[in-house]
Parts: sequence; C-alpha cells; structure tokens
Amino acid sequence: MSNFDTGFLVAPNAFLVIGLFVSFSAGVALSKLFSRRAPSAVAREQAVFIFEDGLLATTNKLGSEILASLEATRPDWQGLAPILSRKFSEVPPTLGIADSHSLKKCPPLSDKFASLTIEQWGNRARIILEAPNRIQSQLSERMNQEGNQAVYFAPYPIWNTGSDGALCWANAAYDNLVHTMDKDDAPASLFNSIKTAAQSETQRVALTTPDQTQTLWYDISSLETDNGVTYFAIDANAVVNAEIAQRNFVQTLTKTFAQLPIGLALFDRKRQLALFNPALIDLTSLPADFLSSRPNLLTFFDRLRENRIMPEPKSYASWREHIAELVIAASDDRYSDTWTLPSGVTYRVIGRPHPDGAIALLFEDITSEVSLSRRFRAELELGQSILDALESPVAVFSQSGEMTFCNASYQALWRFKSKPGINNETLNQALTLWESQCKSSTVFTEIHNRLRTRSEQGTLHFSLRLISGEALKLTVSTVHGGSALVQFTKVETHSPEPEKLQKVFV
Repeated sequence: MSNFDTGFLVAPNAFLVIGLFVSFSAGVALSKLFSRRAPSAVAREQAVFIFEDGLLATTNKLGSEILASLEATRPDWQGLAPILSRKFSEVPPTLGIADSHSLKKCPPLSDKFASLTIEQWGNRARIILEAPNRIQSQLSERMNQEGNQAVYFAPYPIWNTGSDGALCWANAAYDNLVHTMDKDDAPASLFNSIKTAAQSETQRVALTTPDQTQTLWYDISSLETDNGVTYFAIDANAVVNAEIAQRNFVQTLTKTFAQLPIGLALFDRKRQLALFNPALIDLTSLPADFLSSRPNLLTFFDRLRENRIMPEPKSYASWREHIAELVIAASDDRYSDTWTLPSGVTYRVIGRPHPDGAIALLFEDITSEVSLSRRFRAELELGQSILDALESPVAVFSQSGEMTFCNASYQALWRFKSKPGINNETLNQALTLWESQCKSSTVFTEIHNRLRTRSEQGTLHFSLRLISGEALKLTVSTVHGGSALVQFTKVETHSPEPEKLQKVFV
C-alpha cells in the first residue's frame, strides 16, 4: 500500500477526531459562556434575568422580588426597559438580535444600584443587577412600612404593652376609642380588666361611655411576643345586641307559653326536651325537675305511660313502634291523636315539625269539649228516638230547605232509604218524592210555594192521595228558628178525591 493510499486511509480518521474535538471545544466554550453567571453560580448580591426574543424566560428569587418592587406591568423587555431607564443611563429600548457575544454596562443614575450589565447572544440576553441586597433591604423596609400602615389604619383597636404592662404602641382606632372614653390621661388603663399575660381564649369586655348612655362591647384576643403582648379588639356590639334580642325573644315566648292552657313540649333534633311550659306540668303531672333534666322522647313517653297519662299499649314492643311512628308523623306535620284516659280525661295530642329537625308536641285538655259533644249527641239521639216513637210520619226542614230530622214512620211511608239524621235530603228532593208516589194534583205547586216562602205564619193543611188510593193530610207548622214541621196523617174517608186546596189558619 502506497503512502498516498495510506495517507488517504488515515486522513479521514484524523479529520473525524479533529472534528469531534472542535465540536466538543465549542460546546464547552458555549456552555461556559452561558453558565459563567448562571443564577446558581451568581453571588447573592446579583439579580439575574434571562430574556428570549425580548420576553422574560426566567429569573432568580431576587429578580422576582425586584420585579414586584418595580411594579412592572409587562413580563417583557419593553415593559422593564422604561423603568430601568429611570435608574440607569444608556438602557436600550429593545434587545434585538446580536450577531456575536456582546457585553454592555449601563451606569446608574443614583447609588441605589451598583451597575446594570446586559449580555447578549443571538436572540438571548442576560440582565444582571448588582447590589440587590440593598434593594432587598429597601423592599423589606417598604413592606414593613405598608404593614405598619395597614395595622395603624385598621378599623379595630390594636395595641401593644411591654412586660410591665405599660402601653408601648397603639393604632388610630385605639386612639379614637381613648378619646371617646375620655381617657387621655391614662390610655393604658382603657382595658384595665384584661390580664396582661397572653390568653388562649377570647375575652369579652364592656366599656361604658362617660355619659353612661352607651355600652361598647369588644372581643379581645392577645398574642405574646418577645417585646410584650399585642392585643386585638374586635367590635362585638352586633353580636351582643343579637344575643340580647334573642334572649328577650325567648323570654317573651316563655311568658307567652306560660299563659297558654295548652301544654307544650319542644324536642330538639337529638330528641331531647328543650322547652316546656307550666301547662305541661299541670296536664301530665310530670315533676318539674324531671322535665328540667331534658329527658329524651322515649323517656318522656315512658313516664307518661307509667303515670297513666296516655292509653295503655297492648305490648311494649308495639309501644316502641308506636312512638317511632309518632316521631315520623310529627316530623311530617300529620300527627294528631285523641287520648281517652281511664280517669275520664280526654287529651288532644298534636305533633308539629320545627326548624333544624326539632318537633313540638301540644297537649290540650278537651274533656269539656268532648263532654259537650257527647251531651249534644245524646240529645240528638233522644230527639230522634222521640220522633221514631210517633206513629205519624214526621219530617223537619230547616229554613234553608234541608231536612234535619225524619222518623221511622216517614221512611216507611215514603220508602225513604236514607238513615234518619241530619241533612239527608233537601226540600226539593222530598217534594219530588212525595209527588212521585201521589196521584197527579195541582196541590203540590201550592205546597212547594208555601214551604219555600212560609210567608204566612201558622199551620197549613193540604190533602193528598197516594197512588194506592189512600188519603193523607199534610200539615205544615212553623217551629223555632223558622224551621218547618211536616206531618202526614191518614184520613179514613171514602169521599171523592179533593181537587181544591183546603187551608186552615190557626
């Protein structure tokens, strides 16, 4: 093999090695160039900003704080450059694209910053601000100033006392309160009832104005620090006034319930007795100490059952099921029951739902009402039995034209199938029934007019003849309340059917 051939064979390998070496060297140089002042290797007093095509790509922590302090509205060079131009001279309005590596230092206009350095490679740029420690201290000072202003102008009193309890600092709200309370001579004693040591719980303190016309309430919490104790007073007047209004409302309800003759038992969502009135004690004979112990619903009804204040259940298991059904029905506003006790007393028990899952039970003594109803029913039954004892068919119609009574003879005569009682038939229905079972006659028109108007007082007599040929005399008498008593009497006669109206006035 010739040298030329050998050289030809060796040369490609040599060029390959040289090419790799050059590429590696260029990569190392470029890496060093971009990492020469990377944020991880930058001294603490430097803030670094990396821009690509004029847009902020990344920054370090101090750079973020400086951006916040400078209040830049846009995260690009066009938003940052006008602000930096007020701090440094020769700040370019645009970064552009550098053909090669360039380095530019912008002198500061004041001693706030040490220098501003702009490095560019193509479309990338790195901005370095020197001495950010001074900026950071200024930022901290600004934050402290803003925090102090926020605390000073807070709407609620805030103050600080030393270890000896002496007032060290107070905000404007505290000073205004001092003037209101006329305590200019001793402002530290404004809240003298508070312990100087830090408290874990909020204290409620009342201040009375010098003219004794107003009481100011505050909820005060405290924070212990190395320099003493800082106190925070929150206006609690709305809360206290709401509690007073609620307490007054409850007292008003209590007084109202105390006057009610109906027993009230209010059970909360846990089914414990939360409220009761004196009438409940009178009606159930349950002792006040038992009710005050807030028994649950089952214990309450167990005591009622033991005292025979409710009907005796057939079995205890069914009794428990009955109480569970009672609670469900009361929660749905559909529980109403009448308890007839062995002592002869009758109670009406009603269950009503209340907000937040509570239920209320109302106990009402309806013994007199039930007795009156029973007595009235007995009188009705007595009157009905008296009418049934009469042989003549009798019916009573109210002034409004409704049948109020009829006896058994009336039902037998007219084959009236309804049970004797109240409001079984109207006057028009009765006239139709009579006319259907009688021979045709004009007398029914006159009967209808007289019974409907009853303008003439006294007794009216009408003659009728049944289809069977039997003659009847219809007598109408006006009784108490404008009602009409109609009586039918059989006529023992063989005379022809009367065609004319016969009237006798008594």
